[in-house]
Amino acid sequence: MIEKFLKKYFLESKTAKGKAAISSFHQFPDESLSEALERFRGLLQTTPIHGFSEPIQLNIFIDWLRPQSKLLLDASAGGKIKMKTPVEAMDLIESMVHFERSSPHSYQEEFIGANLTGHSVGTKQVDVQATRDTNRNTK
Repeated sequence: MIEKFLKKYFLESKTAKGKAAISSFHQFPDESLSEALERFRGLLQTTPIHGFSEPIQLNIFIDWLRPQSKLLLDASAGGKIKMKTPVEAMDLIESMVHFERSSPHSYQEEFIGANLTGHSVGTKQVDVQATRDTNRNTK
């Protein structure tokens, strides 16, 4: 009954536009995992008859996360997150979002942020090249 109502009053063009927005979802450069998930869920809610199954929704979401977010999820999963069941993957994503929201600073600041000269860990900068040079000199 709900589906009949939605099909009758939810314009086909609006559905097509919503499906396109869902399938072209991507995480913005300055967007946290929790913000990306919230925005993705908003896209799903604005197009209630999008037709994407839960596993497909999960694949779309994971496929278009930034590489840093994917790496963190894969590390948390103990391998590729896509190898988990949809329920396990969503539980892991929810757990990461909860951690991110309860953390005083971004999980990405804490765990990720490599560049060519160093690796940022929280507010500390570790100079990888200087560490290599020091190790060579002590041998």
